[in-house]
Amino acid sequence: MKWFHNEHMAVLWAIAVELVVHGIMAFGAFLLGGFLGEIVLNSIIGPIGTSVGAWFLAVFVFGAAFQAFVLGEYMKEHVVAFERTGKGDGSYIAGWKRLRWIVGGIEIASLAFRCFDAFAQGHLAQAIIIGVFGALALWYAYEQAKVIHASVNRPVAYDVYQTRQQITRDLVKDALHYSGEMTSEEKARFLGGDTSSIDDARARKYSERRQVIDEQERRQVEEEARQQIEEQEYQESSSFLGKLLSSPFGGAQTNNEQANRLSERNGRHS
Repeated sequence: MKWFHNEHMAVLWAIAVELVVHGIMAFGAFLLGGFLGEIVLNSIIGPIGTSVGAWFLAVFVFGAAFQAFVLGEYMKEHVVAFERTGKGDGSYIAGWKRLRWIVGGIEIASLAFRCFDAFAQGHLAQAIIIGVFGALALWYAYEQAKVIHASVNRPVAYDVYQTRQQITRDLVKDALHYSGEMTSEEKARFLGGDTSSIDDARARKYSERRQVIDEQERRQVEEEARQQIEEQEYQESSSFLGKLLSSPFGGAQTNNEQANRLSERNGRHS
């Protein structure tokens, strides 16, 4: 469960909320963008103006909302820093606040147009549900944006604390894993705070495993050498018998010598 129940999943969920909510609002702007494109662009570029207007407004709404609400805290820090230099007169931070209200108003206008369209078709209940859901979703996304900013810009001291906790958990995990390999002296050292006993137990276990592997490799090499010798002797025996059968009356002395050598060699291996 640790892979799912952790701080990173919380941040990922908050980011997903931002993308989904503002994405829904952006796609919801399709209707309003198509309406505006039909009025403004159709007379200029033809029927395609409806699609152009719909896509343009959708992308614009999503980008403006993402910049104002998800990344807005960074802009706020920049504007506040500029105001503190003495060059600002308060109008810059006020402008930043108005900017967020404007973007929020654009999203609300898109939502309102969608509600109006549902109402115009005689679906009053649907229009109310769309309006309530959209307002709550925007509120939820706004609050999640602040959570994301706080999480991403958390103090360094928090990360230091988490690192110490993770190192402690890893150390205890290693101790549990190698506790069965520790000697009594190493266990006493660990309880006294000497964590090098874990490394000693790990090194000894690795050394023992390495010795087993080396012994297996040595035996394999010896077995391969033995098989090679047996193969060579078998080939010599086959060659000797071939010559003996093909030349029964010639080279008797040579054949006798080869037979004697083969007999002696077989006697040594038996």
